[in-house]
Amino acid sequence: MPQFDTLIFDLGAVLIDWNPRYLYRQLFVTEDALEHFLSEICTSHWNEQQDAGRSFEEATTTLTAQFPQYTYEISVYYGRWKEMLSGPIKETVEIL
Repeated sequence: MPQFDTLIFDLGAVLIDWNPRYLYRQLFVTEDALEHFLSEICTSHWNEQQDAGRSFEEATTTLTAQFPQYTYEISVYYGRWKEMLSGPIKETVEIL
């Protein structure tokens, strides 16, 4: 097993280009609907609560109870997270 002497965490768009819009542009018909969803429903604050330790299951259950009309869109936030990635941020990776 390889030994590591350094571990780097990317907590959102530091080394890897992460943006939920990459996924949600596929799901919403208009940019206004997409922006409403990300600013009023699946907000940065909501996502940060999971970064702080709340489970994805609890977060999803709580939010879908509050916004049942967006059950599918909320449920794919963590189920399709890979579609929120675009690739490495070249300038940051070069610093390493």
